[in-house]
Amino acid sequence: MAEKQDIWQILSERMRLAQEGDSKEYELLLSKCREILNNHLSSKVRDKEDREDLIQDILIGIHKARATYRREKPFAPWFFSIARYKTIDYIRRKGTRDRMVSTEMEGFAQEEKTSVEDKWEVQQGLESWLNVLEPRQRRILTMAKLEGKSVREISESTGLSESNVKVIVHRSLEKLKRFFSESERTIEGSKTSKK
Repeated sequence: MAEKQDIWQILSERMRLAQEGDSKEYELLLSKCREILNNHLSSKVRDKEDREDLIQDILIGIHKARATYRREKPFAPWFFSIARYKTIDYIRRKGTRDRMVSTEMEGFAQEEKTSVEDKWEVQQGLESWLNVLEPRQRRILTMAKLEGKSVREISESTGLSESNVKVIVHRSLEKLKRFFSESERTIEGSKTSKK
């Protein structure tokens, strides 16, 4: 357990240094993340190409979201929230073309979380993703999607009209999608320009 904790502390420190512009530490961070993902996904996604595609998607997600990582928070929940999001996204893209891979990956995306510490880690990871939004958007999206409140309940709680609540939820989701897709296009563009 202590060894795992040490790895996450090292990765947290590497991310801090990477955020300050240290490209060597960033390379080491991504290399270790790749290793962790490969170990974690090797039994869940048997096809090597599918696994490599998913790992690449997750690493791109980490790259895009690196500015959202808060140094005072643990690295593991942030890392695994990106991995879960990207895994679910990958499953959706794969559709029904490969049921075996989808079934294997769904297990990764929906792993059971039982302890209070695990729930806290998920919450911390989600919190870092929501930092992309403005405070009002973050509050309303949290109420709608994480707390499961109805549009009417949110409307009554905030004093906003129900239609306004719907618009804010929709725009918040679109902003998150846009933020992560724009970053992904930027990364992919820089990869192709280097070739």
